[in-house]
Formats: sequence, C-alpha cells, structure tokens
Amino acid sequence: MKTTLITLGLTLSVISSAHAHDLASELRACQAKTDSALRMACYDQLSTTNSSSQTQAPIASPPSVQTPPPSAKVPATKPVAAENQVSRDTQIKNFGLAKVIEPEDKVQKVSTSVTDASKDPYGKLIVTLENGQVWRQTSNSTLRIKTGDQIYVEEGMLGAYFLSKESSNKRIRVKRSK
Repeated sequence: MKTTLITLGLTLSVISSAHAHDLASELRACQAKTDSALRMACYDQLSTTNSSSQTQAPIASPPSVQTPPPSAKVPATKPVAAENQVSRDTQIKNFGLAKVIEPEDKVQKVSTSVTDASKDPYGKLIVTLENGQVWRQTSNSTLRIKTGDQIYVEEGMLGAYFLSKESSNKRIRVKRSK
C-alpha cells in the first residue's frame, strides 16, 4: 500500500513538473511575439488549452462580491466645496481627541486665540481657546500665555501635541482635555 502511494506521488510530481516546464516554454514563446494582437491571441489560446486539459479539481474560491452597475454621476462643484468645509470644521472640532479614523487630508495645525489661561495646582497651564477647546500642559517647560494671545496647536510625532504662540519659537507639550 505504501509503495503504491509513493509510486503514485512520484509519478504525479514528474508529470506536473513536465507540464509546468512545457507551460513555461509556451509562455516564453508567446512573450517573444512582437505584435500585441498576435501575442494576446497566443495567450488566449494557451489559457483555453490549459483550462480544458486541466484535470485537477478547482480550489474553492471565496464568494464573489457583486458590484452594483455604475450609475451616471453628475458633477457637483459647490456641494463638494461645502462638504470639504464641513469636513474641515469637523476635523478642527475633533483635533486632539482620540483617533478613530484618520482622513487623508487631516488638519495638521489649528490657529486661534486664547480666551482663558490659568494654572492647575501643580503649576501647569490650562488654556481655553476661542473655538472651545481646552488644552492642559504636560511638559515641564515654560511658556507665558495670557488671554487674547494668538496661538497654534500642532500635531507632533506619536500622538503628541504642541502649543506655541505665533510670536514665539518656544512650545509646550499639551493634551486636550475638552
């Protein structure tokens, strides 16, 4: 029993390798043709010959997904611009909050003015912005901020956010709390 299985396995491997070698040489012959129509006809003939002479059972393929037929699309210019503005406003509103989905054209920097600047019991800044966002300082560096200052918050690497004054090159690391 074992010898027949081994013999059968060796025979099939020799046949399949010979068939693969034959197929490779036929593909090279098709590839060597310079005329694109003749080359395509050669490939088509080769594929129909191989599919009709194929003796293996087909491998189960995943269920195909049916796509709906393409519908006529009407170009919209103003709604797209309005949609982009709504998207930008939403991005500014969510800037600094936990990330759920990253849009392709995300906001990198938010510029606004300070409506309130105070310190917590540990001496860290708590900055309330004109757009309603509240940012808390997490670093130990110092930055003098008062109400009415023009500031910007930008995203750094690895989820870090930095707050800086427009008129200064110093910045502090912050975390959004509201």
